[in-house]
Amino acid sequence: KRDPKIFDAYQDALDELIVPEGFQMDRFYIVNDCPEVIPEIKGEYVVVNTGDVYERRDNDHYWTHENLGKMHQLRNLTVERALSGGYDYLFSVDTDLVLHPDTLMELLAAGKDIVSELFWTNGWCNAWMYDQAEGNNLPEWQEPGLYRVGGTGALFLIKRKVLEAGVDYTPIPNLRKAVFGEDRHFCIRAVCNGFEIWADNRCQPVHLYRNKQ
Repeated sequence: KRDPKIFDAYQDALDELIVPEGFQMDRFYIVNDCPEVIPEIKGEYVVVNTGDVYERRDNDHYWTHENLGKMHQLRNLTVERALSGGYDYLFSVDTDLVLHPDTLMELLAAGKDIVSELFWTNGWCNAWMYDQAEGNNLPEWQEPGLYRVGGTGALFLIKRKVLEAGVDYTPIPNLRKAVFGEDRHFCIRAVCNGFEIWADNRCQPVHLYRNKQ
């Protein structure tokens, strides 16, 4: 479920996002277990009812393999929509992030096949170097810049050629317990297909994953 107030803040930030001249940004939402946000949606959406239970408390998220299995499916719907719609990029942004207005400009300027914007939550950031989370929050990432990373999630700008190469969120069958999270499977598939993953930290979003923030 998504708190409508958090979703409103998310959409307000998208309204303020600077889109470069010559670019068009369309919105596509997947509504799962949060019908209360439908009246507020600005853009195209589909309703998907996975039927699973996602536990969310004040201090953390509690994911199960069943939850993450459904996330693979939901994320892949965005990949399919980007490809079928003829889009040059997939700009994937979790709905508890409030973006800086320059985010899209900064990520496009990076010129990378896959690039994310770094942000920190309780001392952890949304990027890592190896495996599940080894090399998370390296000290040099605090300095403004663009960094090559092993994996990242929550806020991606992905070129179409990555998706055309078959990179998506489908779980890798023989890594079911070695890595946990759909973004990790996406990143592993990307690297195995010869793509580099980068992260910028100059337009950090606000992460509203808790109502107290």
